[in-house]
Amino acid sequence: MINFNAFLEQLNLSEIEASLYTTLLDNGPMSVRDLAVLTKMKRTTAYFYIDQLIEKGLVMKLIRGTQKLVSVSQPKESLKYLVEEKSKTAQTLKQEFPDMLNAISTNLPQLETSNDAEIRYFKGVSGVKKIYEDALKSKELRSYVNLSIMENVFPENLHIFSNAFNNNPLLKIYEIVEDSPYSRKQTEHSSQNPQYFYKFLPKDIQLSAADTLIYDGKVSIINVGGQITGIILTNMDYYRNSKELFDLHWRELQSI
Repeated sequence: MINFNAFLEQLNLSEIEASLYTTLLDNGPMSVRDLAVLTKMKRTTAYFYIDQLIEKGLVMKLIRGTQKLVSVSQPKESLKYLVEEKSKTAQTLKQEFPDMLNAISTNLPQLETSNDAEIRYFKGVSGVKKIYEDALKSKELRSYVNLSIMENVFPENLHIFSNAFNNNPLLKIYEIVEDSPYSRKQTEHSSQNPQYFYKFLPKDIQLSAADTLIYDGKVSIINVGGQITGIILTNMDYYRNSKELFDLHWRELQSI
């Protein structure tokens, strides 16, 4: 079922305007005084927003004898006009976006430094997905990961990683994985790809972070206990140290 008020708000009607408009649709022509009572708002507020609706062509004034009423204009024409105007605006924005983005990059070079920030913080599932998108663009990705925990929060990760190999043929992934039945099943499946390599931690080792990613001068840490959060640390010394320690662990761990 279509949410009509949400549709109207997409046409740049405020919540109050949408409420007044749908009330008139449901009840027919009425005075602004009665409309205000029906929608439980102040009469002055109703007058103000009715004027806005009249300017947008959605509402018109009627005079019946001594009565001054307001009524919706023909929806087929008035709503069609707003939809067409919205479509034109969207198309214009789409056409102008490349030039606008170029102007921003040229005139505000300080924004470019955000990519070199030493620490970037992300929150929520969609935020952490940006970390994975960034990491999967690299040529080599090293990771300490608890696949059992990640499966509960990011069940789509298996497909994201599989697609990453197709989109980035240079990518190689090395994972040191906490040992669990699920992890063994998952790694067995993933290892069918010749670009994926893994080793298990001893069973008595438990990692506090769900996933730690080491790639392209960055170390990212993802936590999913309680709130889902992640950070990207951009620091070449820390990255090199983390990479060397990972490779040391990799050499010492058995391939099981």
